[in-house]
Amino acid sequence: MNKNDVIVIGGGLAGLMAAAVAVKQGKKVLLLTKGAGSIAIGSGSIDVLGYSPTGKPLASPHEGLDELPAGHPYSRIGRSAVAAALDTFSELTAGEGFHYIGALDHNQWVPTAVGTLKPSCLVPKTMDPSLLRSNSQVAVVGFTGLKDFYPELLVRGLRQHQGYDKSYSISMLDSGLPPGRDVTALDIARLLDKETGRQTCIQQLRQMLDPGTVVLIPPVLGTSPDYLVAEQLASATECSYIETAGLPPAVSGMRLRTLLIRHLKKHGVEIIEQANVSGAIVADGRCQAVITSNVDRDRHYSADAFVLATGGFFGGGLASQPGSVREVVFDLPVSAYPDQAEWSDSELFSTRGQPFERFGVTVDAKLRPLSESGETLLTNVHIAGRNLAGYDYGREKSGNGVAIASGYHAAMSL
Repeated sequence: MNKNDVIVIGGGLAGLMAAAVAVKQGKKVLLLTKGAGSIAIGSGSIDVLGYSPTGKPLASPHEGLDELPAGHPYSRIGRSAVAAALDTFSELTAGEGFHYIGALDHNQWVPTAVGTLKPSCLVPKTMDPSLLRSNSQVAVVGFTGLKDFYPELLVRGLRQHQGYDKSYSISMLDSGLPPGRDVTALDIARLLDKETGRQTCIQQLRQMLDPGTVVLIPPVLGTSPDYLVAEQLASATECSYIETAGLPPAVSGMRLRTLLIRHLKKHGVEIIEQANVSGAIVADGRCQAVITSNVDRDRHYSADAFVLATGGFFGGGLASQPGSVREVVFDLPVSAYPDQAEWSDSELFSTRGQPFERFGVTVDAKLRPLSESGETLLTNVHIAGRNLAGYDYGREKSGNGVAIASGYHAAMSL
C-alpha cells in the first residue's frame, strides 16, 4: 500500500483544481476518479455568482459575495481565497495556452444556443460577449443536421434583451458528414480539427460573410484546449467568432477537462480512472485510507490528507433513502430537511429554487466535515465542490466558481 501526501477523490472541476493546487505545493498527489464529472459536459465557462439569493442579476460577483449567508461555501472560504483561486485558475489555463478572460469584479453575459444570456465570470476567448455588444451586424452560423442549435430561436431570444436588437443574418454550413443520423457539436469540432474540414468550412464562410462580421457559432471550434481553429477561421474570413454556450454535452467543457488532465500528468499527479471509492478506514478522527471496490478486488490507498470531491446527487457523491440522505464514501452527515416532503418544490422553476439542491456536508473554515453539533469529524479530510451544503448552483449560477474556490481552498488547507 503506497503512501501519498494527498488523495483527491473525484475527477470533476473541484477535484482537478484541488489536485493541481496540491501538486504545486510539492505534494505527492493521487487522483481517484470514477468518471469525467460534470466538467466534461458543461460549458467550460466559470460561473462564479450570477444571481443574488433573491434572484437579482449581479453585475459583479465580487459585490454579490457580501449578500450571501454565513453557511454558503463562499462565506466559509472567504473573499480573498475566492479571488486567489480564480487567479490561480487563470494562471494555470494561460500557462497551458488556453487563456481565459474576465475578472471577479464583473459578469460577462454569454449568449446561449437558445438566445438567453448566461452570467459568467471567466470565459474562453472564443466566448467573449463584448464583441456581440459592440457590433450592430451579426451573423448566426449553424450546420445542417446539427441538433440542439436553432439559429432562428437564438435570434428571437436575443432580440428580447436590451441592447441585442441588432441586424441578424442566418447561414447554414454543410458539414459534409454522412446523412441519416443526428450531427453533434463534437462531430463538427472533430471535423474542424482536420485541415481539410477547416478549409471546407472556410470556403463556405467566405461566400456567406462580409469581412468584419461578428459571427455567433455553436461551441465547435475544435476539441483541443487551444485557439488554433478559431484563429484560422478568423484570419481566413476576416471575421470575429463567438461560441455560444451550448446544451450539454458541450465540447467547450471537454476542452477544459483535457487541459486540466494534461496539466496534472505533466506535473506528476498519478491518476487512477474507473476507481469506485466505496469506503474508508477511519481511526481517532482521521482517515487512514480509502477503499476502492472494483470487479476484481478491493484496494486500499493511504495518505496523510484527503480531498472529497465526488459531487452531489447527480454525481453520485450523495445518496438518498426514504427519509435520509448520506454521503457515500465516509458516511458523513448531510444537511437536509427531516421531512422528506420539504426536499422539493412542486413548482419546477420555483423562485426559491429546489431545496434538495442545497443539501450537502456542513464544513468548518478549512472545509472539514462537521457533526450536527458543530464538532470536526475528520481532521484530515476536506470537502470540495458539490458535496458542500448551503448553495444552489443552478439558481445562483455559481457551480464552477464554487468548484474552483473550494478545490483551491481545500488544497491550501491541507
